[in-house]
Amino acid sequence: MWIKVVVIILILAILFSLFRGLFFLTKGGEENSKKLLKSLTWRLGLSALLFIAVLLLHYFEVINLRQTVLPVDQTQQETRTDKLDHEQQQQP
Repeated sequence: MWIKVVVIILILAILFSLFRGLFFLTKGGEENSKKLLKSLTWRLGLSALLFIAVLLLHYFEVINLRQTVLPVDQTQQETRTDKLDHEQQQQP
């Protein structure tokens, strides 16, 4: 449960930074250009943090991307495994 909360907070922070950058982009001026760059740097850093966090959570098996994002039909998976076993047994 806490993982979902952290991911949602990171996504909201990314969106906040994105729209903050849009605001500074429309304002113009040298001072606002510096604020725009800072805002977009934050967005890039938060996006990288979110991406790395999801990869680490999958690596340590806290989340399982194979079942939640890419469902696999068990019957097809068993058939493939059976074929591979059969081919390995036939080869000397």
